[in-house]
Amino acid sequence: MKIVHVAESFAGGVLDFLVDLINSMSSDEHIIIYAQREHTPKKFKHLFPPETQFILWEDATREINPQKDFLALKKLIKYLKRNSDADAIHLHSSKAGFLGRIASRFLGLQNRVIYTPHGVSFLRKDVSSIKHKLFVTLEKIGFWYGGKIVACSHSEASAFKSFGMDAHYINNGVQCTVGHNTNQKSDNQTIKIATIGRITYQKNPKLFNEIAQYFEKDTNIKFIWIGGQGELEDELSSPNIIKTGWICREKVNEMLSETDIYLSTSLWEGLPLSVLQAMCHAKPLILSDCVGNNDLVKDSENGYRFFKKEDALKMLNKLIKNQNKRIQMGENSLKIVQQEFSIEQMVNEYRLLYKQE
Repeated sequence: MKIVHVAESFAGGVLDFLVDLINSMSSDEHIIIYAQREHTPKKFKHLFPPETQFILWEDATREINPQKDFLALKKLIKYLKRNSDADAIHLHSSKAGFLGRIASRFLGLQNRVIYTPHGVSFLRKDVSSIKHKLFVTLEKIGFWYGGKIVACSHSEASAFKSFGMDAHYINNGVQCTVGHNTNQKSDNQTIKIATIGRITYQKNPKLFNEIAQYFEKDTNIKFIWIGGQGELEDELSSPNIIKTGWICREKVNEMLSETDIYLSTSLWEGLPLSVLQAMCHAKPLILSDCVGNNDLVKDSENGYRFFKKEDALKMLNKLIKNQNKRIQMGENSLKIVQQEFSIEQMVNEYRLLYKQE
């Protein structure tokens, strides 16, 4: 098969998703039309099979910019026209989803289009009510232009349906190839509580910092923010927080193996690969109540879901004081990710979907 991927948001979770998907489908032909973002790794091409083809999508930007968006649309029409024999056109993220569906409709290719938002724009909590309504309207326009919405979690698909747009979902998946560490500890050993992501508004570093400050006087408890820099790095000011900056996947796995509890304070998600990675390492979860997170935590089975800071503090104290509960919940996390969120399951479902388009 020949699959064309269009990704304006070519960094972070979208990039990780494409790396896993394409490496698991390396016998097929893949073309990636991508935009260069500030946080796109410089040597990203070596992450993909050598046969993968890349086309730089000039003028594509994250924010709405009518002039650049029009130029980006013209270029995308040209790129898709060159590859009109593709079996499927897979659009990743909201901007690519909007412009890609217009371009595909213009070329009569809309029946081959799949759109995966990876955290749809109207879930953002960092925009005004007016902009939120605009995002909903743009998604509805894109929906009218055709293609199939395939969210990366059940809760994200439900968010589309709540606005009258039909949506399906295929769960994000990961390959759990690393051995896990149950982290049995003596009473005086440090408890490590970690999260993964860029330090952005979406990840709510302010709340993460407030939670860490509550435990500041306990020298046996450390908080770790694993991931690249972001515009809100200064909000992680509590002295018991370690900030790693960007590190390679191998180092991320190493740090996760030494973690005791995975904490997410996110305001919105699609279906976070970072949490799936923690589950592969058999970690108990304490996750904020939001789209994406809600698909991964089963309350009192592999962790807890919290609605406010006070709840998170109670849940953390409960796990910090009970090593057996941490271990049991961590084992349950591993079972859940292996049974419901495997990379094999995700790839098989996408392969079937590509063939149907």
